[in-house]
Amino acid sequence: MSSEATKWPVWALIREARRRAGFTQAELAKRVGTSQPAIARYERARSMPDLATLHRIVEKCGLELRLELAEPDSQREAAARIADERTPEERLEANTSQVELIYALRNG
Repeated sequence: MSSEATKWPVWALIREARRRAGFTQAELAKRVGTSQPAIARYERARSMPDLATLHRIVEKCGLELRLELAEPDSQREAAARIADERTPEERLEANTSQVELIYALRNG
């Protein structure tokens, strides 16, 4: 999973890791050394695993969870400021233009 994946909610990371591994909740629980209801609680956001448990869950699914601390991306911050200054109609128009450009580039 990329560092972008760390922006996902924890429950979604667990569910996606389990889905990719092809495990049921019971199978994952057995591998992790916990109960199926515990996995179900994590996936329904009724409970939150600690970071060590989250890493163990992801590793038992054959994946690696990467977390990083990084300086904020100045370009992303500038784009967010510009977007915040636009009206909803202006944002929709800008997004529509981007979609049209991407479509044109992909389809010639």
